Amino acid sequence: MRPDMRRLLFAAALLLAAPLHAQAVPVDTLARDSVRAPADSVWVVDEERVDAYLGDLVSIEGVAWIAALGLWDHVRTEPDEWGGGADALAARILSRGGGHVVRTSVRHGLAAALGRTTEYRPCGCDGPERRIAYAITETFTDYDAQGRRRLSTPFLAGTYAGALAPVLWHPDADAAEALQSGTISLVWAIANNILNELWTSP
Repeated sequence: MRPDMRRLLFAAALLLAAPLHAQAVPVDTLARDSVRAPADSVWVVDEERVDAYLGDLVSIEGVAWIAALGLWDHVRTEPDEWGGGADALAARILSRGGGHVVRTSVRHGLAAALGRTTEYRPCGCDGPERRIAYAITETFTDYDAQGRRRLSTPFLAGTYAGALAPVLWHPDADAAEALQSGTISLVWAIANNILNELWTSP
C-alpha cells in the first residue's frame, strides 16, 4: 500500500472515532430520552446526535456522491501521480471519502460541543420565493439549545475542514485550491437545499 494511502486510511480512522467522544455532553443539558451513563460518571452520550452523525456519515446519497466524485477524478486522472487502474480509482474514492469523514466529523463534533442542531428544518411556507430565501438562510444557520437561530459555525468549519483535509495526502493539492473547493461545496449545499425545499414543500 502506498504511503499516501496509509496516511489517508489512518487519518480517516482517527476522525471516524473522534466524534463518538465529541458527542458527549454534560448531564444537565440532556433531553430525557438520552442514553445515561453510570451514576458515578458526569458524561452521557446523546443517542440522537450519534445517530445523526452516523446517518450523515454513511447515507446512501453521501456514499454515492463520494463514488461519483472519485470516478470523476479518475476519468480526469486527477492527480496524475496516482496514475490509472483499479488501485488509482480506489485511492481517488478514498480521498473523497476522507474529506467527507473530516467534514462530517468536524461539523457534528463542533455542533455537539456548542449545543447546536445539525438537521435541516423544512420551511413549510407558501410561495417559491419564500422557500428559496428560507433554504439559503437555513443553509448557513442552525439553532442553539434555546431554539434561537445562529450562524452555523459547525457547518462552515466542517465544510472548509473537509476541503482542506486532502492537502495532507493529495500529491498536488494546495490550500488555495482547497478553499476554492470548500466554497464550491457551499454553493452545492445551497442548491441542494433549494431543490429539496421546492420539491418537498407544499
